Amino acid sequence: MKAIDVGVALAVWGTLTLASPAMADDDGLVDLELTIPVGIADRSATGTGDDLAGFGYDDQTGLMTGAELRLYSTGFNRYARVGVVAGAQHHAGPLLGAVDGYAFRTTVVDAGIGVRTLFPCMSDASTRWHLSGVLGLSGIYADAGEGVGGTPNGPRYAERVAASRRLDHGGLGWRLAVDLSVHLESFIIGLGVGVRQYFGIDAAVSRGWLMDVGLRIGGRIDFMDPRNSV
Repeated sequence: MKAIDVGVALAVWGTLTLASPAMADDDGLVDLELTIPVGIADRSATGTGDDLAGFGYDDQTGLMTGAELRLYSTGFNRYARVGVVAGAQHHAGPLLGAVDGYAFRTTVVDAGIGVRTLFPCMSDASTRWHLSGVLGLSGIYADAGEGVGGTPNGPRYAERVAASRRLDHGGLGWRLAVDLSVHLESFIIGLGVGVRQYFGIDAAVSRGWLMDVGLRIGGRIDFMDPRNSV
């Protein structure tokens, strides 16, 4: 019986020893994540009018990309850290306005708080799995165009030209996002979803939504927390 107990104890100790490098996020390090989000976003808005339905003013889907910074420094416990997030992204028609036109060229600037948790059982010294969440504020500027699929002198051309002058707007709102990422040494790739809601400021467009799903690709830089330096 004692031999079995000793064997079980040694097995548990060995498991914990092998897993120890991945059991916690290192509180002595500050993590700087620099990534490029690339995804598909659906933008919808109210206040654009029903006369131009089908040209993307009320709803358009397409590529959205940009850049994002996440700086994690403070730990809640051995597995979770909190930090700041900042970034900007751009969305314009199906392919950033390069093909088939656009209803709005939308630029979004975000700033907020990020929380990241480590999955210790799925991680080791060179591979780390993280689940992250972001909550923040969004500032949005949308430059109206002549519509998705709209051509010069095409259907409803005069109305689309008028809309491109009338529907330019800015707004403020919020962002909520979550993603699952894997860190391979310093390389990061993740899959996430997000939503933004904004309210137009002194504009015909009173409210808008941006919902996106896509990848986050980039790298991580670790450096010592100066608060822990001697």
